[in-house]
Amino acid sequence: MRLAPLLLVLLLSPVGALAQTLYVKQTEEGYLNLRSGPGTVHDVLLRLSPGDRVDIEETLGIWAHVRLPSGQRGWVSSSYLERGAAEVPAIRFVAPTTVGYLNLRAGPGTGHAVLRRMYPGDRLAPLERRGDWLRVRHVSGAVGWAHGDYITG
Repeated sequence: MRLAPLLLVLLLSPVGALAQTLYVKQTEEGYLNLRSGPGTVHDVLLRLSPGDRVDIEETLGIWAHVRLPSGQRGWVSSSYLERGAAEVPAIRFVAPTTVGYLNLRAGPGTGHAVLRRMYPGDRLAPLERRGDWLRVRHVSGAVGWAHGDYITG
């Protein structure tokens, strides 16, 4: 029984900089909360989408302190992280449009919120297709949906 307290201490002890890159798994809710601390009682800072990249800075039990490509930091449940595919996805580019940009959206359709504007020549990595819409990772690290007619490569 002396091992139980030691195991608990090891489980709850932070592990130093792991410098490991992982990706958000598909979740039942469709997102993973980035929190201000290691636990569900902490505030939600933002929602991460499946496929979003995170760099592990430390772990505390099942919680991982992560850094996003934007530099923002927070805590996520490590149960919803996975290694990325070994192969590099094909690179695509935003094609010229009449308005000069292409919207990256939260979902596959014009009824979904605009996450950011993308400009001709911006690099994209395709992740998924739904009809005419592609889920892509923008060079900035942002993940969202764009109409396939405006993506070349």
